[in-house]
Amino acid sequence: MTLIDIAVATLAGLAAGILVNYLADVLPATRRLSAPPWWPLSAESINDYLQLGRVVLVLLAYITAALLLVRFPPAELSRAFLALLLIHFGVVIVIDIEHRAILHPVSLTGAILFGLWGILRRGWLATLLGGAAGFLIMLAFYWLGEQLGRWLARRRGEAWDDVALGFGDVNLSGVIGLLLGWPSVLGGLVLGILTGGVYSAGHILVQVLRRRYRALAAIPYGPFLSISAVGLILLGAYLV
Repeated sequence: MTLIDIAVATLAGLAAGILVNYLADVLPATRRLSAPPWWPLSAESINDYLQLGRVVLVLLAYITAALLLVRFPPAELSRAFLALLLIHFGVVIVIDIEHRAILHPVSLTGAILFGLWGILRRGWLATLLGGAAGFLIMLAFYWLGEQLGRWLARRRGEAWDDVALGFGDVNLSGVIGLLLGWPSVLGGLVLGILTGGVYSAGHILVQVLRRRYRALAAIPYGPFLSISAVGLILLGAYLV
């Protein structure tokens, strides 16, 4: 990898990180492209913005990812597709962690982009079956979580005002199904649920030790589903 490769990868990662930060800032508030928090542009506004830990972390993550992908390029995936893949799921992860939401416009964009990519890559049948399976399987988990939560709330004499699994996760699973296709979507969902379960177990243990445990407290599952899907796509490309 030459110095030019390193410079280009660093700039590409920086641009992707800036875009993810921008979308994660404006979409939850306006649901559309609008002025970012650091606008109007000035040294003070940029300095204040960079004080947010997430901003710098995202920039470093995308620069690192760009350098790794240039050093170890997956031959089966184009750079344009990789950029769309990492930017889209990066937006999903950041927004879900910060706002506990997976926005419908983001899911719709992903469905269009990865649905078209899946159809061109593996055909419409496997792609649409994957999307339908991802959506319906997670919809069943959503319904079961809703019923269990309401039952526990009634037993405790409390009002049910939370969900263990949000409907945004259902939409995201449909997008992942279009991306992975059938039957690979099954592996993606299982991996996402397992990694989310490991995190949940650790989270519950910490909360119990701190005596703050609350049954069926919701956690953001979007990051685990997203990382699992991206990991499977990259793993498959490297294996090929």
